[in-house]
Amino acid sequence: MKHQLKVEVKNQSVAVERFLRVVRHRGFSLLQLQLEAVDDKYFVNMTVDSDRPIHLLTLQLAKLIDVHQVELAEQAHQQAI
Repeated sequence: MKHQLKVEVKNQSVAVERFLRVVRHRGFSLLQLQLEAVDDKYFVNMTVDSDRPIHLLTLQLAKLIDVHQVELAEQAHQQAI
């Protein structure tokens, strides 16, 4: 199932690397990533895909010290053809 997340991260490249590692380790595939730097923060919009529950990822991302906010933006359901 695809999920779109909005993440606010400290403006450091190591912080971005850290939260992307969590995405991978939690079993989610990164489909899209948009990163915008504003002042001392990165605003990240990303789309991930997995059969695993999304809360497994959002809870782990929120625990990271460099992550200020995690928001589940929308959920895109896949339909069988």
